[in-house]
Amino acid sequence: MRYSIIGSTVEQVQSAGGREIKEARSTGILFARLEPDQVDQLRSLGAKVKPVSNVKPTVETPLPIHAEPVFTPADYLMLAELEEIRQLTDPPLYGDGQRLAIIDSGIRATHEAIGGRVIYAKNFTAGPDGDNFDHGTGVASAALVVAPKAGILDLKVLDDAGYGTEEEVVLGIEECIDLHDTNPDIAPSVINISLGSPDDGDPDNALRLACRAAIEKEIWVVAAAGNTGPEAQTVMLPASEQYVGAVGSVQYIPDEQTFVVSAFSGRGPTKEGLVKPDMVFFGENMIVASSASDTATAPKSGTSFAAPFAAAMPLLYFESREVWAEYDEEDFPGAYPRGAIGRTLTPQEFIDQFLGAMCIKPQGAPRTKDYDYGHGLPFGPLVKQALAPVPAIAGIVEIVTPIMMLGMMGMMMGTMTKALK
Repeated sequence: MRYSIIGSTVEQVQSAGGREIKEARSTGILFARLEPDQVDQLRSLGAKVKPVSNVKPTVETPLPIHAEPVFTPADYLMLAELEEIRQLTDPPLYGDGQRLAIIDSGIRATHEAIGGRVIYAKNFTAGPDGDNFDHGTGVASAALVVAPKAGILDLKVLDDAGYGTEEEVVLGIEECIDLHDTNPDIAPSVINISLGSPDDGDPDNALRLACRAAIEKEIWVVAAAGNTGPEAQTVMLPASEQYVGAVGSVQYIPDEQTFVVSAFSGRGPTKEGLVKPDMVFFGENMIVASSASDTATAPKSGTSFAAPFAAAMPLLYFESREVWAEYDEEDFPGAYPRGAIGRTLTPQEFIDQFLGAMCIKPQGAPRTKDYDYGHGLPFGPLVKQALAPVPAIAGIVEIVTPIMMLGMMGMMMGTMTKALK
């Protein structure tokens, strides 16, 4: 059996008789094949040794097409008015020069919806390259609707049957960290993880440690909340890690011009008591690219397909930072976010200080962050308002969000309904 080993050295594992040793240097995690007596020996030395757990994609079988309306990623982008974010700068933002790592089942790079945007690929499984499970291609196509000029890193950790392990995911995250140190021209600024394993509440879980190491490098990590709701404590790892952006799924209800949290979407709190998810996005009955051919599409549902929208949005923000980097704080007195001219917000700052001001919720949902919706669904005008480095009236975000939220949502839903008729 393979184990993750924390608090040991390669030499100690070798001395204990461990085989097929792999090392994630940035996190200090080792993986090896061990026998029970070898596990006991390493634990006697103070190492934390756990069996490597499996991970699975967070995808649901959607209802038949004739039973429910289906939408494209572009439809959902319009519904949330995320096109507004493009207007943070002139020329508009499309993710040009930015890079997103998709840790998944592989990507059909030749698909017309991918448009040749895969700039780097590595396979961590024992199987062949490509997306024979038909998951990562759809995830990538959703992200590219938000940031169509971004570069995609295809890091395959799920095999052709959709199976993977936390070891492969950790090594995929490690690859992103290594690229930051060795090849920054193609290193990702965001990682999307539309898969996971049950939350075990262990702060030293290997997936958690790997994500923390990436976040310490200021790589943003976004993960699907999982599809094991609606029970409490069903947000999966690594989405349950504090500063991994956990994304749940909502369903759009055209007749009522509103949205509701998907029945399957993972709910908080986490096993450590954190309020998760952090946000939600549309994740039901979405027509995304399929790996079956270069033009194929398929209806998919799941937090897997909500997450890439949230993962791609920061790419537009990073692109805008490059424009504003030539300015100083003195050029924009009283700018909001404070201290953000010429630098990029950290994942911690974004989740703790700004995400709540960017989101809306349906009527009746708690105004504060909750276990179903998190902060809510990112809404383009509020995202733009919160992140644009222009003079701001103190407290305007706090004033606008609760008072105007329902009115904005009504306008948004009405616009979408008319556009889809």
